[in-house]
Amino acid sequence: MLLGLCLAAFGDTGLPTALEATDGRLCLDVPTDTTLGLVDARRAAVDGMYRDDIAKALVGHEVTCVSNSRDTQLLLGPYGRHTERVHPGTVAERRAHAVKCGIGTIRLAERLGAGTVRMQPGCPDFGRWLSWWGSDVGWADNVTEFAEQAEPLLRAARDTGLRVLLEPHPKQVVYDRASAELLLEHLAGWSDVLGLCVDPANLAATGHDPVDAVRGWGPAMVAVHAKDLQNWRGRGAPVGDGWSRYGPGPAIRFRALGLGELDWPLIVATLQDEEFNGVLYLEHEDTLLPRAQSVGRGLELLRSLVPDGRMEGRTW
Repeated sequence: MLLGLCLAAFGDTGLPTALEATDGRLCLDVPTDTTLGLVDARRAAVDGMYRDDIAKALVGHEVTCVSNSRDTQLLLGPYGRHTERVHPGTVAERRAHAVKCGIGTIRLAERLGAGTVRMQPGCPDFGRWLSWWGSDVGWADNVTEFAEQAEPLLRAARDTGLRVLLEPHPKQVVYDRASAELLLEHLAGWSDVLGLCVDPANLAATGHDPVDAVRGWGPAMVAVHAKDLQNWRGRGAPVGDGWSRYGPGPAIRFRALGLGELDWPLIVATLQDEEFNGVLYLEHEDTLLPRAQSVGRGLELLRSLVPDGRMEGRTW
């Protein structure tokens, strides 16, 4: 198991400043979202010299994932006011933007030798969570649409030997174990390309067991995200920064590791039990701590939990 850091938390700083937060011992997830200002997926799609420049800036750092969350959301939508600040225009124009940015993410990952790209392709119809009288429409229809729209990206990833990682999240075509299993089964012909990045906090935010969230995936689980979670159990709206809603349930707030409710020692031990040998990426989404303090605390905790050498086991 390797430790990593998602650089999306440094989206307001620029790539050189973001890299100063790393110590050379971490695997990096480099985001290409056009809304962040670290790397521009549109340029990466068409400009080989730009990709070379990014590679030079990253010399001395191990990039294991190149990601895009906001632009690729427009592959499946929604296409209303929710996402118009990412890219305006018609559905066709927004979808073309998503494909271009996805291709740029893949081409940069190939140039960097990253091995994986993480994308959040959106969801066509969240109403398919529910069954409707007289209708046979279900979540499988979302999966079918993903298979159709994502084919250019999956094909580009296969041509370059990359894995495309999907992250279960309420805004995505995969949002829990059942929907992820449905998609992986439906796209079994792409099993060499498709994988998962599992975030226990995202799944716990919608009521799922965060420890069970990392069990039983086998080689499909390529990466894991690490952050902590608070659940609001009081009356009315919560007071303070960082609270959001992941559905009709109570509000939630993400915190630095060790400041929420998740049992990260047990989650890491479960990853060891599962023989997980991918990257455990720290994410910073804590609005109550300075970024450096949150990242430092999280890395300190993870380094105390993840073995940094050979385990000797019992010696008596």
